[in-house]
Amino acid sequence: MSQEPVYWTMKNGQKINVDHMDINHLRNTLKMLIRAKRATTAPVSKFKIHGEIASEFADMVKLYAINPELTCTCDEVHQCQQCYEETIERQ
Repeated sequence: MSQEPVYWTMKNGQKINVDHMDINHLRNTLKMLIRAKRATTAPVSKFKIHGEIASEFADMVKLYAINPELTCTCDEVHQCQQCYEETIERQ
């Protein structure tokens, strides 16, 4: 182990050498770190998509993230909004 001192910054901003902390202070510090870790790793609830149209739009978003050309819905008669906006930006 290195002999270099390690300092802990207390709530009031004062720095204290970890080697000089008493057992109660060390115990409280460890509890605080464990609580902080639990708070950051709390399970995130998953968002569920219900319905055919919502699923279709969610799939389009995933495809657009991969490559915007994958979500193009142009045909001979209709130009999709995405391609229309790209032509406006080029002009």
